[in-house]
Amino acid sequence: MESLEVLEAHRRGLTRLIPLLDAVRSIAELAWRHAERGFHPLDAYAGRVRASFERVVSTLTREERAALIGGDHLPVGLLFVSSERGLCGAFNERLVEYGLGQARALTDRGESVRYLCLGSRSRRLLEAAGVTLLYTKALVSLSVPAYVDIQEVALDLLGLVDQKAFGRLVVIHNAPTRRFQYAPALRALLPPELPTVSGPSPAASVMPAGDTPVLFTHLITERVLVGLFRSVIESVISEQLARIYTMRLAADSARRLVDDLTAQCNLARRNAITNSLLEIIAGFDATLHSGKPTVSRVRQDGERA
Repeated sequence: MESLEVLEAHRRGLTRLIPLLDAVRSIAELAWRHAERGFHPLDAYAGRVRASFERVVSTLTREERAALIGGDHLPVGLLFVSSERGLCGAFNERLVEYGLGQARALTDRGESVRYLCLGSRSRRLLEAAGVTLLYTKALVSLSVPAYVDIQEVALDLLGLVDQKAFGRLVVIHNAPTRRFQYAPALRALLPPELPTVSGPSPAASVMPAGDTPVLFTHLITERVLVGLFRSVIESVISEQLARIYTMRLAADSARRLVDDLTAQCNLARRNAITNSLLEIIAGFDATLHSGKPTVSRVRQDGERA
């Protein structure tokens, strides 16, 4: 057993750590609620973009629709969305492991893969795995990324598509499944998912007609942006859920360790008291048997004289 001083030092350190763990968990809970509120305006805007896109697609011929979903001969872009900060358990490790498994499945089918990532944690893990990254960008670490920040990323990705770096774009991110639970997920951003034509539908009129390509470009850009922003928000929510769970486990473990150290300190203190008493008794006993004259012995010798 360690000394009482060492045990007391360990207990004091853990006692000071518990409020910090609880504070990190509270901040993560606030960030989680803030990120969830971002879904409501996003859903409303995504519905409008989807409706406009479907109306405009209804004006396309069969050949024009086929051109929109082309690019099968080009590589597949896998975009990993991770975190900037730690203290969230195996949040990033599981994501990268899942994404690399998807990449292996694609290469087994004979497809080429290009790797992209948002977030420093996935960049480090992918580079450690020997992966060459085509595109990387850091995310804000203290809040939910702004829509305009993700818009810049979406334009970068569409620029790579124009350069024929890849034809399909799939986002790999963590998404909440049930309360306080999350799991890796996939979201295909490109090519756009076209609505099925089940009969005659009112076609949208574009005025002037020459603006149709510009409108297509804008709507496809917005669809990519909305899908990417949703993936980032889901990743942020999952990150905070992972951090809440991790901090709760760490705080509970620290409290159990404090209780265990308290019991060890009490035992060490009792042992120290017992050892001190034994040393006193042993010293007294040694004095009795040391052969030195005691008071009673001196008195007996005096009476004989």
